[in-house]
Amino acid sequence: MQTAKLDSNKPVTTNGHSKPHPEPDHATRLFNGQFQVGVGLYDGVSALLAAKHHFDFVWVSSFCCSAAAGLPDVGIIGPEDILNLVHLSRRLVDLPIIVDLDSGYGDPVKVFHVIEAMARAGVSAVCIEDNPTSKRCSLYGGYDRALASIDEHVARLRAARIAIKEARSNCRIIARTEALVAGMGMAEALKRATAYADNGADAVFAQSLDATGNEILTFGRKWGRRTPYIIAPTKLPKITKKEFAEAGVSHTIFANQGLRAAHKAIDLTFRTLAEATSAQSVEPDISTVAEVATLVGAQEVVELETLLANAPVTPVSTKSLVKSSRKLAANGQARRASKR
Repeated sequence: MQTAKLDSNKPVTTNGHSKPHPEPDHATRLFNGQFQVGVGLYDGVSALLAAKHHFDFVWVSSFCCSAAAGLPDVGIIGPEDILNLVHLSRRLVDLPIIVDLDSGYGDPVKVFHVIEAMARAGVSAVCIEDNPTSKRCSLYGGYDRALASIDEHVARLRAARIAIKEARSNCRIIARTEALVAGMGMAEALKRATAYADNGADAVFAQSLDATGNEILTFGRKWGRRTPYIIAPTKLPKITKKEFAEAGVSHTIFANQGLRAAHKAIDLTFRTLAEATSAQSVEPDISTVAEVATLVGAQEVVELETLLANAPVTPVSTKSLVKSSRKLAANGQARRASKR
């Protein structure tokens, strides 16, 4: 199901003030009919590395954001925390952003306000799952897996659609069903996905913990590309991208591998440092300061300081200075890209 493209160039009214919406159309780029691969991020460094390695899009993961804050993924962090990361990522990388919004953070009124804020921030898509408002992370065990009713989740999707229209955004809606995780069966998963696609979802996301991959692949074949079909194969490390694509998957997300890699690397490094007599024991296995500085664009700061120190402060030169500083930043991005 494809939604009509909204005019993103018209002004957006916020608290009585009008502002332009000049962002590139990342949503169209995200849903261009091609198989795409995304990666989960949780901070600025992970965003920059996603761009460096040419992923098609990024996924702002509630699992990773919670873990990065030292918290379990049970809905403790709020939408404002996610929104801060969205703003940071939009500034750092030119990639479509999908935001993992759990079940929408509340009733349809709250869903409306959360989605409107995300759409105004320039996200390409929002993902809302049919769990109850009390967070049920599919990667954790021991939960009662009862889901919200189809009607309840459809109300969230309708609220999201109205919010996006209000924001005059081209943001897309991804409806995620946890029916397979909850053991409700393939027929229920397809029933729910169909209802969601019929009521405002531009794409569906089916989650599964079946390590054989059979559920995910079967769902894709039965879904038959009615709308884009998105997965995060955390529990399916052996299934290839080619196999997913052939089964009808449109987008696959390595949602938390970066955070898990960082956790293992930091744990090992800190353990070694705690027992070592010097830092030399870890130096061969960690990034250099220069490598980190290059990634974050430290050289551009030096160049900008020189430019600012030599510039006369007049209305005309101020405009020229801003233009020059933006050019420096663009040149820095180009230099980093050429080294990839």
